[in-house]
Amino acid sequence: MATTKKTTTTTAKAKKSTETKKPAAEKAKPKATPAREVLTPEEKARKAKLKETLALLKADPEWPAFLEEQKKALLDLRDKMLPNMQDVTRDHLRSGASNVSSSSGQHIGDAGSEAEVRDLTIRLLGKDREQLFEIDEALERIRRGFYGICEISLDPIPKKRLQARPFCRLTVKCQEEFEKKYGSYANYKAKNSDHVGFSGLQNDMESVFSLDESEE
Repeated sequence: MATTKKTTTTTAKAKKSTETKKPAAEKAKPKATPAREVLTPEEKARKAKLKETLALLKADPEWPAFLEEQKKALLDLRDKMLPNMQDVTRDHLRSGASNVSSSSGQHIGDAGSEAEVRDLTIRLLGKDREQLFEIDEALERIRRGFYGICEISLDPIPKKRLQARPFCRLTVKCQEEFEKKYGSYANYKAKNSDHVGFSGLQNDMESVFSLDESEE
């Protein structure tokens, strides 16, 4: 009887110990990733369209070689721009320092002309920086497999347009419509308030579709 009582007590303690440790084990489990929000009809349509365009590009036997040509063109363009921007910036800074030292005896007309030149230089540098940003963005789209897709219509951008402007984001039609609405000097941004953002679709599509040639 004593042996039976001792065994029962030991079993009860072991059971209690297991029950005590169970909540701690459950707490150690990683939290489940929250489910993605349900897509709106517009988002579903754009996602389907993007997948269709990606399939068209992948089916083009000349596309991989074309991408390599565009990548080289973008890199060459960037390499040409950087030294020029550095030279203009250096000249601008030197000119500014020189003007400060001689401004006391300067004629007001000359000062005005030099101010206009400085303003023009600053604007040109701003445009160059903007173009440099677009070049880097185009290279990133090549890397991720989304180059050559209009970010508004999600249609393929014709190769001739890409060759003429390798960092363009839109087809001619969409570019014209965008400029009519926002002005000729307006810059298109990937997440325009009038439609589902292209950037979000890129991130979502990367996990379900690939342009990798090795993929069956």
